[in-house]
Amino acid sequence: MMNFDLHANLSEIATALRRPEILSAVVLEGGQNNLVLDTGELIIRVPRHDDASRDLKREKKVLAALEDRLPLPIPNITLMMLASDNVMAVHKKLPGTALLNLARVSGPALQQLADKLGAFLLALHALPVNVLDPADEPDDPLSEWSELLAEVDSKVLPLLPRDTAMEVRTKFEQFIANYGKHLPKAVIHGDFGTGNILVDKGEVSGIIDFGGCSIGDPAYDLASLAAGLGDDFLTMMGSSYLGINAMRERIGFYRSTFPLLDVLFGLKHGEVSALHAGLEALQRD
Repeated sequence: MMNFDLHANLSEIATALRRPEILSAVVLEGGQNNLVLDTGELIIRVPRHDDASRDLKREKKVLAALEDRLPLPIPNITLMMLASDNVMAVHKKLPGTALLNLARVSGPALQQLADKLGAFLLALHALPVNVLDPADEPDDPLSEWSELLAEVDSKVLPLLPRDTAMEVRTKFEQFIANYGKHLPKAVIHGDFGTGNILVDKGEVSGIIDFGGCSIGDPAYDLASLAAGLGDDFLTMMGSSYLGINAMRERIGFYRSTFPLLDVLFGLKHGEVSALHAGLEALQRD
């Protein structure tokens, strides 16, 4: 993991951009991967670890490939190298705040939200897969699940009660056996959770964080959305995104893997909160 110091990073960024106001920028909750700064005009992301640095560089290429192809605004990022050899991503701030939940959305506005997000995912998933650089994409998307199972076997299952561990492994084995080489391939966002959906005055104003955008199963994006907004919201999307019901089994499997990813992240990067949250979710479910 990178040696990360908030004050040092702020000073270095302010110097690199020649904008001293960055020293008083708002530090947003950037999740597990990035320090996120909000200057009011700009959003600046600095990776917390080497994997996040690699993802930022790849995200720049992805966003360039997706520009003007989607029905909602997405960032247009610029990458800069800092004197410390860290990379940072800078883009103009899109209007709005993260959706987070549906507490203030109901009635017709809820259906409009479902239609907007359904139309966005439909447009994204319908793009030709060669819009992304083939050199950056896996030849066999299913292979990542076989590799994840091997990692879960060695690192996560020993931390779980025997019954829970057996249940997790059985789900993986059934998924791999049922879908073999037949997983759909599409351009997916890869982290279509509520924190990456912006709303402004009740309208969807943009989609952010394309670091996980890749070739994969469209059901993965729907699983991420359902994890935050619930299965009933997916049902509401049915009129704008046909075929959701046929994906329900895969959506359920992908959702079951999210706590495993938290545990693996916690183990790899020493993030105790992510580790404990993942283990608790696995035993709760």
